[in-house]
Amino acid sequence: MSKSLEISDISDHPIKQIEINQLDYYYIDKGEGDVLFLLHGFPDLANTWDESITALSKSYRCIAPFLRGYYPTSIPKDGDYTMKSVASDILEMAQKLGIETFSVIGHDWGASVTYAMANLAPEKIKKIVTVAIPHPAYIKPNLTTFYKARHFLRFRNEKKSPTFTRKNNFAYLDTLYTRWAPNWSAYPETARQVKETFKQEGRLEAALGYYWSFHRTLGDRELQSFYGKRPKMPLLAFAGKTDGALLLKPFYQMEKTLPCKIAVHEQAGHFLHREAHDFFIDGVLRFLEN
Repeated sequence: MSKSLEISDISDHPIKQIEINQLDYYYIDKGEGDVLFLLHGFPDLANTWDESITALSKSYRCIAPFLRGYYPTSIPKDGDYTMKSVASDILEMAQKLGIETFSVIGHDWGASVTYAMANLAPEKIKKIVTVAIPHPAYIKPNLTTFYKARHFLRFRNEKKSPTFTRKNNFAYLDTLYTRWAPNWSAYPETARQVKETFKQEGRLEAALGYYWSFHRTLGDRELQSFYGKRPKMPLLAFAGKTDGALLLKPFYQMEKTLPCKIAVHEQAGHFLHREAHDFFIDGVLRFLEN
């Protein structure tokens, strides 16, 4: 790992380590009070929450794990990156840290993990906040959905997708950033850090493993039924109108049939928590405090 990305330099906040499910898990930990877990997605690291933690840690204890496979957390030997398994990691982390109840904020894959956690341990979770990903029960397969999520097809082939993604200094990641967040001009520094971690042995394959696990388990009826369960605790779902990876219709359907509020930003895209930071923090604080 290059000196610019040593563990202590990745985040503006303290990073700690704990063993979870035979993995060395690293996590940002700052603040005191009721606990918020903040879960990142792809292509990202836990420091995607640095600005959010600066704001939220004034009132809450914020814990942001580097999810399994993402530097510096261990790469699982079995290649299991299902949402249920990652959700189990975070629940065990809470248990080992002596945290009985908490709320969860998740972005991208982290949002999917958040929904899975809500199904695994509803008695422990007070409220959930998701960014950019609707609940899976509301995602309907159609041509527009497939087009918006066409990166899933790009990443499906386990032999070819790492080579394709590495080409020209991970140029496809830049394509995704600009497609998903066309108004976010500040993405290059985040992209630089992510690319540096993906240059390390096994790290790109680990990140793509989330997509590979998704495709491998599509035929697992029991697991898909588990993912389809609807959360019963209060939910706040953020979506950006310029997000090239999603449709807004599922969010509006969620608002009608779940204990859910949606917060839609006109200019923000997929990384709404960074693109529209004040909008995001204001919405989260009002949701948590009411």
